Amino acid sequence: MVDDDSGHHLTVQRLDEAAFAALENEWTALVERASADPLFMGWPWLYSWWETWGQRLGLELVLYAAYEGERLVGIAPLFRHRYRSPVGITLNRLHFLGNAWRIQPTVRTEYCGIIAEEGQESTVIEAVLAELIQLSWHELIISDQRLQDMLRWQEAFDRLGEANSAVPRSVDSGVRVQVNGDFREWLANLGANTRLKAFNRRRYLEERGELSVFDMPTEDADAFLSKLNAFHQDRWGKPCFEDEALEFHRALLKRFPSSRTHLSVMAFNGEPISALYDICAGHTRYNLQLGFNEHFDRKVAPGTLHLGYAIEESFRNDAVDTFDMLAGRGKKSFYKSHFRGEQVHFLTVQFVRHPLMRWIYRIQSWLPGRLRQSINRFVRL
Repeated sequence: MVDDDSGHHLTVQRLDEAAFAALENEWTALVERASADPLFMGWPWLYSWWETWGQRLGLELVLYAAYEGERLVGIAPLFRHRYRSPVGITLNRLHFLGNAWRIQPTVRTEYCGIIAEEGQESTVIEAVLAELIQLSWHELIISDQRLQDMLRWQEAFDRLGEANSAVPRSVDSGVRVQVNGDFREWLANLGANTRLKAFNRRRYLEERGELSVFDMPTEDADAFLSKLNAFHQDRWGKPCFEDEALEFHRALLKRFPSSRTHLSVMAFNGEPISALYDICAGHTRYNLQLGFNEHFDRKVAPGTLHLGYAIEESFRNDAVDTFDMLAGRGKKSFYKSHFRGEQVHFLTVQFVRHPLMRWIYRIQSWLPGRLRQSINRFVRL
């Protein structure tokens, strides 16, 4: 039981896998009352992730639910992984569901964090941390969390008197475009080159053939994902989704109504030239993946043009306020920054309580960045 100055009385319970599977409705209702991300912290995404990788990677579910009376007000979706490094150091690491940092590539889960009813964020984090402190672990890994959310963790650790060191690992940026205004006004504010690529090249193609954009039904998800993978294979030399990731996305799509998914294809004269994979959750449309034929026409950037269609469609949809392009750069530049959106910064941080590891990371901080990264990549620290 945890009490705070505002009079909230919270009890925290650790849940097993059966309870996780049965929690969908309560979880979804809590996300609607919380400031947590509705896609990445939603039950469909995280349960599909656990279903796909939990057993394969030998992970132990560490799922806490915070209740005020019988009302669910917080969820901490974590797992524990035991790792022995090549240099003989054994570490117990806590991670948030959705990312297997230094374990294996899975899918990228952004906006990670505790799900807490709005107004109770600090109370829930402190209540959950009071439980986590009792567990055996050496490092807590928080991947792709916003700075303001990360600060709440450090404040809660300080209030509880938990000795640890925060080790920054990476910073990445994404872009969110507000689409609850006027599309033409947004378009006019783009740079001339971006406007040409995202919109004006439509006329160029329409004068030369038939340009079409359409959504494939979710029953055809396998064919769509195969086309998306083929575009990525050609451009990047590898598919965007390996077999396990394909399994994850098939499960995810089955858990979303078809009205909230966009398996969008842009075709010219009947031949697909771009594939765009989006999901709507809450009032946001998320661009999860984009692949295109980079050899199509030197005057046309098919991916950027396809994004222009998706953003215009989002402006027309009263249920969507934001088009989230998510984190990550393009092949040659951070092209997302040209779309006149809000930049979002994501941090990955380790909170380290193991005395030896705190000393090692402190020594490492004196090394040149590239050398430090090479060492950590080899020993997976």
